[in-house]
Amino acid sequence: MTKDELEKAISMRFQEMPPKLRQAARYVLDSPKEVALQSMRTVAARAQLQPASMLRLARELGFSNYEDFRSVYIDWLSAGPSSPSGLLERAEQVREHSRASGDDRMLAESLANEYGNLEATLSKRNEKAFHEAVNLLRGASRIYVLGLRSLYPPAFYLHYVLSTFQDNVTLISGEGGALIDDMRRIGKTDVLLCFTARPYTVASVETTRFARQRGATVIAVSDSALSPVATQAQTCIVAPNTSLSLFPSILPALAVAQTLAQLLIAHGGEETLAEVANSAAQLHEFNIYTADD
Repeated sequence: MTKDELEKAISMRFQEMPPKLRQAARYVLDSPKEVALQSMRTVAARAQLQPASMLRLARELGFSNYEDFRSVYIDWLSAGPSSPSGLLERAEQVREHSRASGDDRMLAESLANEYGNLEATLSKRNEKAFHEAVNLLRGASRIYVLGLRSLYPPAFYLHYVLSTFQDNVTLISGEGGALIDDMRRIGKTDVLLCFTARPYTVASVETTRFARQRGATVIAVSDSALSPVATQAQTCIVAPNTSLSLFPSILPALAVAQTLAQLLIAHGGEETLAEVANSAAQLHEFNIYTADD
């Protein structure tokens, strides 16, 4: 369901709603960005309602929970145009908002926005997906990690951390234009973990399709469970990435990378600790970091 479709449904049912639900619906229609950026409790407080009223509105409109309702607005706000004119329009919006609100307000809104992203990413709704992803990664013969353009940092981070205690991790970097070469030997016992977000890159979608054709398992970390990579995945960790800036936020994807690494270490045995010790000794041997004070 799109934002326009949802708001049409709200408008059609508005007059039949009880007073509290009409108050909630009116706030949603007037402040769609707030619905995307803020938690249910914050939205309810700003609408001068109890959180239960927002949940009742979501269920009245056919959603099983508030987060599913909110995801419609998150998807809407995340859908920044990928064309040059779209980027320019977004840059102009950022400047206009800064002039109207001031830097201090923008800092506060940015904090609230990222808090909302991280709260949704690390919430219970992703609990099952995290557990599934960890089990799949632990059982993989080889792990391939992909993140293109702005999502290269979380992919690199996950590969970097996992490489300190596992020797079966490949970062698909595409250096020299050899993206698919990194996956030449991917097979049925392997896992591809792909970070992706709107606007979705053709290379990410095609790489995922290739992995599936080879029989590999796909784990998606995506801004939407309906993204072209997520729909090909065995499991998907949804990482909302709304942003007030030029590009979508990468902090939720980084949080997923960090959490997955943490969980894999936590589930590792003595061999994992031995590999970490070996990596630490190598770093010390080559004086990679400055000495402690």
